[in-house]
Amino acid sequence: MVKWIFRTRAGKAQIVPTPKGFAIVFAGETLDYRNSPAAAAEALANGACYWPSAGDPSKMGFPEGIGGWQRVS
Repeated sequence: MVKWIFRTRAGKAQIVPTPKGFAIVFAGETLDYRNSPAAAAEALANGACYWPSAGDPSKMGFPEGIGGWQRVS
């Protein structure tokens, strides 16, 4: 299974494929689902998903493009 990871001071975010779509997961907390990894990265970077308990994800430095994430298989 391929997934994408990005680490910040506030915690680790992951974009993980699921039957519902690509899950946006932050510090073990599923925030939302999008139809592509790129859409998930953009949603998290812009705070256009449920916010984690750590606060506004748009202030955490996530890259909008999936190319800024580490791809792990």
